[in-house]
Amino acid sequence: MRSLTPSAEKICAIAVEQFAELGYDASSLNDIAAAAGMRKPSLYAHFAGKDDLFQLVYARALHAEHEYLEACFAEQVPTGELPGQRFAERLNARYQASAHLRFMLRTAFFPPSELRPVICAGFEAYLARLGELFAQALRTFAPGLEEGQQRLYGDAYLGIVDSLNVELIYAGAEAFERRLAALWWMFGMSLAKL
Repeated sequence: MRSLTPSAEKICAIAVEQFAELGYDASSLNDIAAAAGMRKPSLYAHFAGKDDLFQLVYARALHAEHEYLEACFAEQVPTGELPGQRFAERLNARYQASAHLRFMLRTAFFPPSELRPVICAGFEAYLARLGELFAQALRTFAPGLEEGQQRLYGDAYLGIVDSLNVELIYAGAEAFERRLAALWWMFGMSLAKL
């Protein structure tokens, strides 16, 4: 990732909030520049245009969420906690607190058509890493599980996370909590039998 001036950092911090809230099409470089205390022409000293700013902010959001994934799965697992449980249970709070996650999910679900390949590749890499981290946790939890079953549980876990992301984007926190409780109850019962 390229290094940024303090002004460019400020622009990125404002842009991630606007892109998370309004999406690509409704976000305005004029509004972003004004919120950064500059005029739009000054913004071009830091970024070639909206696509350049959007792609950089997306790359930074992916980086922040990859770091969160790594930290979440690296924490000591208390006795009785199931693989991936901590990440799933914290997803709503993370969504509320992290403009990077809100932006990343909104963009992955509604990518600007001209940037779709870049957006999809980044999000797929994020999901792949989540799957790898879950698989590592599952192997620790159930070391004798055969490879086919590991893949099955991994796909189910990613399906749960996808479903929870949809609830966050479309329905809100209350629906998220209901969906989490139902899905985790079923998935947890299955994992507990291993």
